[in-house]
Amino acid sequence: MSYSPLVSLTPKDRLKTIFVRVIRKWEFRGINDDGPLQHIDLILADTQGSAIYAEIPPTEAEKHGRIIQPCQNYIMSRFRICNAKDYYKSVQAPYMLELTCHTRVSHTEEPGSFPNYVYNLTPFSELQQFVGDRKKFHDVLGILIEAAEPEWISFSNQPKPNLRRNILLRDATGNEVRVFLWGQKASAFNIDNLNDSSGPSPTTILLTGCLVKTFQGQLYLSGHSACHWYINPEIPESETLLQSVGSQNITVRKTGTPLEDLPVPQTQQNKEHLTLREMQDIDPYEFPEKGCMCTVTITRLIDASTWWFPSCNFCNKSCKQEGCDFICYECGTTNKFSYKYKLNFITSDGTEEAEMICFGEIGRRIVGKPVETVMRTPKGNDLLPLDVAGIASSKFTFTVLMTEKSYRVPKKSYRITSIVTAYGKQKITPSLSQNAPQSSQDIGTSDKEIAKVETISAASCPSSSQLYGLLTPTKTLPIQSMHLQTPEKSVLLSSKDADVQVVEDAEATNKSAKKRLYTSVMEAEKSKVPNKSSDKDMPDIPTELAKNDAAIPSLSTKMAEKQEPINQEKAIYGKGTKSSKK
Repeated sequence: MSYSPLVSLTPKDRLKTIFVRVIRKWEFRGINDDGPLQHIDLILADTQGSAIYAEIPPTEAEKHGRIIQPCQNYIMSRFRICNAKDYYKSVQAPYMLELTCHTRVSHTEEPGSFPNYVYNLTPFSELQQFVGDRKKFHDVLGILIEAAEPEWISFSNQPKPNLRRNILLRDATGNEVRVFLWGQKASAFNIDNLNDSSGPSPTTILLTGCLVKTFQGQLYLSGHSACHWYINPEIPESETLLQSVGSQNITVRKTGTPLEDLPVPQTQQNKEHLTLREMQDIDPYEFPEKGCMCTVTITRLIDASTWWFPSCNFCNKSCKQEGCDFICYECGTTNKFSYKYKLNFITSDGTEEAEMICFGEIGRRIVGKPVETVMRTPKGNDLLPLDVAGIASSKFTFTVLMTEKSYRVPKKSYRITSIVTAYGKQKITPSLSQNAPQSSQDIGTSDKEIAKVETISAASCPSSSQLYGLLTPTKTLPIQSMHLQTPEKSVLLSSKDADVQVVEDAEATNKSAKKRLYTSVMEAEKSKVPNKSSDKDMPDIPTELAKNDAAIPSLSTKMAEKQEPINQEKAIYGKGTKSSKK
């Protein structure tokens, strides 16, 4: 059976079959690896040495996730080829592969010359220029110098502590870089038998799927769920690195306390949960130093505020644009920035409204997409991307602090430091009137005012069923007004006596002079006919029918009578006008 190479795949291909090996596999569950499954990621390679990134959506994780395992060969067909992501790239390829409900995956023992490693090394000397860059993951190779035991790290914006392991790598030129492994990766890294397996020779490690970051001016690599490592890999770069060291005996230093000897970390106590009304009543100088929690719904975005800003990769401050360059005046760098969220919106919990602002990762979690992706999406009528405008009516529990502006103005605003709970979209946005107490007078007069349809404001507009009930009269109308039983849009109800008032149609009031003259003539002719519709003068029906049969005029007489008002109108209206016929 013939298989298609990975380099030949395009988005138009639907019936191709590939023979691949799974090089790496990991699950993405959020920044702390403790959230719900968002997708399963794969790195696939074929016999020609080409690689591609593949993704399994959460809906298909149960079907394909348990079948596909790393370091195994598979035959796949009926998959979807789409454009590669513009962020967090593991493989530099234009396309990616997505496994759907129609994809067929079968394990095979068919042999093949597959590569054991897929990597793209970044030298230690070039890591500085990728600080804060999220377009791709970085792979590094170095000699292991130090490995610490994992430890628990607590953050003020997270309720649970995180597990972190610290290791130190050195390249051939003597440059060193520190690597932090987080969560499950920290506990999976085993250093017990490193020296025993490698003997007196140095230990080389190939690390893949890392991000370059800085903390207090120190550069480091961060490894989360996408990070993988290979100890003493059999690659040409590893042999070159060992040759540069020569016969030096480098022993791995082990530091720290074993995890089992550490005390059990305690979850931070939940901060005080307050309403917006209670938060507004607190003096800014008495606000809790570590903030408080509040459950709110985003009601609207502030129009005059931009939703993104260029953030410096080193100090996270905003960069100023000068011409084609972005300059950070805090640390003096030029064009060393990345785009981040800056969301400014109004929230409400039914007791009060308050302005809130968030930056960076918190904004990404609220919107659900990276900022670079949203910047390329279509914009609505308000010039906001649909993904950003769509956060309205979303409900969250935030941990907030007061902004510096709150110390200068009476109305306080807040900065979001963390997201505790996300509740999703809400059908009803809380308004201040929902929790406002109503007096007995207000309740008594509400029935009288409800009939004033023309004075209903947008804030208290009734539902469609209520409006239909208001516009439909309930009293029996006289026979002359029976055609008003189902009123048109021009019919309004009076709030006092509920009588029907007919509003004159705009077309009737705006008739031309010619039509008004014709109407007045016809009304004058009708007024000459006596009214015989009273009950006293009601004649006998058979006698009147006989008289009417005898007095039926001919058709020509009727036509003459119909033409007479028209001719009369033409005679009156046509004098001295351009439209008169000669």
